[in-house]
Amino acid sequence: MNKEEVILTWVKSGIQDFYLSFELESQWQRYSLFFCHQGLEKICKAYYLGKCSLRWESLDDESALKEINKVAKTLGHDIHCFVKCMQSREVLPPYTTNHPYYSEDDLLDGIQAAYIEARYPVPKPFHLARDREGKERFRISSAPNNWYHDLLGETAPLKYARSMARALLKRIELDFSVRSPESKFSDKISNDNWTRFTNIFFKAE
Repeated sequence: MNKEEVILTWVKSGIQDFYLSFELESQWQRYSLFFCHQGLEKICKAYYLGKCSLRWESLDDESALKEINKVAKTLGHDIHCFVKCMQSREVLPPYTTNHPYYSEDDLLDGIQAAYIEARYPVPKPFHLARDREGKERFRISSAPNNWYHDLLGETAPLKYARSMARALLKRIELDFSVRSPESKFSDKISNDNWTRFTNIFFKAE
């Protein structure tokens, strides 16, 4: 099975998820983050499948697909683990933006929480989560009442996920000579919407 074709298939699917996230951002923020998680996860898996292609590249198509599915399933859905592992191997750059409220761990945990909360009801939403020491993570200490920053209702995790995806797409092009498609994948998408999406996803810095 052709390695470049497999990588591109996963990349395209990831970009489609990021487009769905873009469409949902203004009205359904948590679902928007869910698709950000899906998109970043698929692009991470595209890179990993490229690196482990010796496991499936020489197999017949049916056997290769089974092995690819096995690899993808084994990797799971932990976006925090994906990003940190790739940063430790210098595939992804370190996080350098100093957000006034959120660390990189907060952003990754928020993206993971959105993935879970969009699929299953939870008794306590993420913005009420406590850290390992039992401290309320997002409590606004200066507020007179019990107010919290709602990370999943803000743009910070969206921007973070897009920036990591952009960096990884550049690395995929460098390591595997697979260029990300920037053309519309559906005629149902208006030219204006696609232009706005490509400006924030492919061209933002």
